[in-house]
Amino acid sequence: MTIKRRELLQRAAVVGAGAAAASTGASLINPELLAFASSARKPLSSMRFVTIVKTVASPYWAIVLAAAKHAAKDLGVTGLQYTGGPSEADIAAEVSLLENAIAQKPDFIVCAPTDKTALNATIAKAFNAGIKVILVDSDGVGAPRTSFLSTDNFNAGSLCADALAASIKAKTGAVSGKIAYATFQSNVGSLTLRDNGFLAGIKKYSGLTIVAHKDGAGDASELSAVSAASNTIAAHPDLVGYFGDNLQMVEGAAKAFKEKGVSTKKVSLIGFDSDPTLVAELQAGQVDGLLLQDPYMMGYGGVWYGVLASIGVKLPLFLDTGATVATPKTANSPLVEGLLSPLGKPGRGLGL
Repeated sequence: MTIKRRELLQRAAVVGAGAAAASTGASLINPELLAFASSARKPLSSMRFVTIVKTVASPYWAIVLAAAKHAAKDLGVTGLQYTGGPSEADIAAEVSLLENAIAQKPDFIVCAPTDKTALNATIAKAFNAGIKVILVDSDGVGAPRTSFLSTDNFNAGSLCADALAASIKAKTGAVSGKIAYATFQSNVGSLTLRDNGFLAGIKKYSGLTIVAHKDGAGDASELSAVSAASNTIAAHPDLVGYFGDNLQMVEGAAKAFKEKGVSTKKVSLIGFDSDPTLVAELQAGQVDGLLLQDPYMMGYGGVWYGVLASIGVKLPLFLDTGATVATPKTANSPLVEGLLSPLGKPGRGLGL
C-alpha cells in the first residue's frame, strides 16, 4: 500500500476543525476521531511516546527525530524521549534504549531497528506489554508490530540499478563494463533489501558485470567508506560504475574518486540518501544520482500512526513512504529540493 504524505494527512485530519482545541493541536484531528479517542479514554493530551532511531550521529536520523517532535507539537502529545545509539553498529545500545522505553510504559514507541533480527525479542516484549509499536525505515523481520513505515527498499535498490545503467550509457555510449557496490552493514533489513533490489535490477543489463562488493561493517567513520572505494578502484581501474547503499558509502566513494583522480566523465556513482556535501556533489555532476527517501514522513507519520493506533484505529501493516532518484538535471526541481532539504524549505507546514 502506498500513501503519499499529503494523502496520509488528508485521511487523518480536517483543517480548521475544532477551533477550541487549537491550543493543543487537536484541531488537526478529524472530530470523529477525537470523539472516539474520548470514548476510548485516550485523550491526546495524556498520550506519551518514545522515538528511538539507529543513531543520533547522523543527519538522516536527525530529520526523523525533528519530524517526530513536529508531529508531537501538532498533535498535542508528549514525546518522552527522542533518542538513538552512538552508532548504527551498536545493537546493544539500542536494545537498552528500547528496554528503558518499555519501562516508561508509553502508549506507543516509534523505533528504527538497527538489525533485522537482534531486536526482535525486545520489540515483542513491548508489543506484548500492550504498547503500540510503529517501526520505521528498517524492519524487525518476524517481530510483532502495529505498523511499519518505510521506503520500499527492494524497489528503491532496483531504481538505483536503472539509474546507474542510464548514467553509464550516457557517459560511455553503452550499458556495459565493470561495476561494484558497497554495503554499510550486513544483516540490516533495509540495506539487505536495497542490495537485493540493486542486484536484481542489474540482472536486466547483461553487459554489466559486478566485480567487487565491499562491506563497511557498520563503521560510520569516513575512513572505512573511503577505503572500501579506494581498494575497489585500485583493483579495477577500468570500473565504469559504483553503487553505495547508504549515505556513508556513497560519500566515501565520492571522496575516494577525487583522491584517486577518477574521471567522473567516465565513471558513474549512484547512492542512497543525501547531506549538504552530497547535494553539492550532485549539483556539480560529481555524483550522478542519489536515491532520496522521505525520513521526514517516517518520523512525522510514525507519530501520527502511533496516535491513531492508540485510539483504536486499524492501520495498514506497511506504508511505503516513497523513493525518488535525484540526478544533476532534476536537483533543482521542487520535489527533489523538498526531499534534499526537508527541514529547510519554507511552506512545508505540516510536512506537506
